[in-house]
Amino acid sequence: MKRKDVRLRSQDKESFWGYLFIAPNLIGTILFLFIPIVYSLYISFHKWDMINPPVFVGFANYIHMAEDSQFHTSLWNTAVYSLFSIPLSIALALLVAWLLSENLRGTEVFRCIIFIPVILSMVTVSMVWRWLLNGDYGILNYLLGLIGIDSINFLGDERYAMASVIVIGIWKSLGFNVVILIAAFKEVPASLYEAAELDGASPMKKLTKVSLPLIYPSLFFVTIMAIINSFQVFDVIYTTTQGGPGNATQVIYYYIWQNAFKFFDMGYASALSWVVFLVIFVLTMFQMRFSKKRMGYLE
Repeated sequence: MKRKDVRLRSQDKESFWGYLFIAPNLIGTILFLFIPIVYSLYISFHKWDMINPPVFVGFANYIHMAEDSQFHTSLWNTAVYSLFSIPLSIALALLVAWLLSENLRGTEVFRCIIFIPVILSMVTVSMVWRWLLNGDYGILNYLLGLIGIDSINFLGDERYAMASVIVIGIWKSLGFNVVILIAAFKEVPASLYEAAELDGASPMKKLTKVSLPLIYPSLFFVTIMAIINSFQVFDVIYTTTQGGPGNATQVIYYYIWQNAFKFFDMGYASALSWVVFLVIFVLTMFQMRFSKKRMGYLE
């Protein structure tokens, strides 16, 4: 047998075992991800209550969105959540990562503390914050009372509910963003900082002129993740405000859940899901194009 044939048979054998080992995950992905995605697109053109057979309605579910005030409200609330939570979370993570990237005594402890919320479930985090922000016996209101400020119903007042949810979301995601950005800061060559110091650059100049351009790919990654997560916010809303008070915190994913599992209108919920997917896709493509221009990949 020729050496070439032996090598090909060896490669085929390795490929067989490789495909065999990934088969369980591949089958699971097809059954529980790809097929449901395709089926949700099919159901979005139907009226289906998950009990009776689906009834084809064409684009009626999508047309209904134009007249659905609840959809407009939930989309607006999602936009408000995103516009405030994304810049604040990225800016805070950038500042914390910059401070903790220095090899100072005790930074390891602070890194661990900041990362703890990431490994906790959002339900656990939300329940803790419900206790902290409670209008009757919350710790925060107790502290405010010590300085003479009246009790505030943070989660039950339309003026404060969305801001409270945004704070919870930022606190939960901070550790993830900080870890990514610390790793990016660590990759910046020390020689560049030394050269900047010789030129008399201040710490802020080193951050803006040396660090930020070099960590931009990591900054782009955490921004994209923040955009996706902001449009998918659900569990914190479900466990703290239930979309209230009124519709003050009713975001798009909570509205999708209501239509699917409260109103049993799975067709409309699927149509809403696909609209959200298209919005996230467009925003991601826009951000990627802007990033490429920023890094000089496009003319």
